[in-house]
Amino acid sequence: MIDYIEKVATAWFVGFFPLAEIYIAVPLAMALGLDSLSSVLWPVFGNFSPVLLIEFLYEQLLRFPRIRRLFKRLRSERVIRYLDRWGGWFVFIMTPWTGVWAMAITLKFLGMKRRPLLVTTFISILIYAVLLLVLVDVGVDWFTSKNGD
Repeated sequence: MIDYIEKVATAWFVGFFPLAEIYIAVPLAMALGLDSLSSVLWPVFGNFSPVLLIEFLYEQLLRFPRIRRLFKRLRSERVIRYLDRWGGWFVFIMTPWTGVWAMAITLKFLGMKRRPLLVTTFISILIYAVLLLVLVDVGVDWFTSKNGD
């Protein structure tokens, strides 16, 4: 049980860590010997945790009137309308490419609402994690079958 917890904690942390994120966390979890579900679940949870943290810290910063005014000046009504209309697709496509930390911070400061940010980021991370799992699994199977012949 301790061994499993160590592997899960490693997969979670690598998913949480900027620059590594989901692209390293899922293959690492597989290499550690975690089952497919755990190889997706824990890295996804680790990669989604910064979004929750950024959301919480952003709300805490808004408690200060001076900071709230500053954030309000940084926003553009045009950008907010764009985010309301297309922001979910933008998050879905760009999160794996830019990283969840950069995406969440940028979109919070630009004014994206909480629910669309959380939902689309989670779905994006989950889909890319499953895709990575499948691609690594297929690649390992292909490589072992070619070298086994």
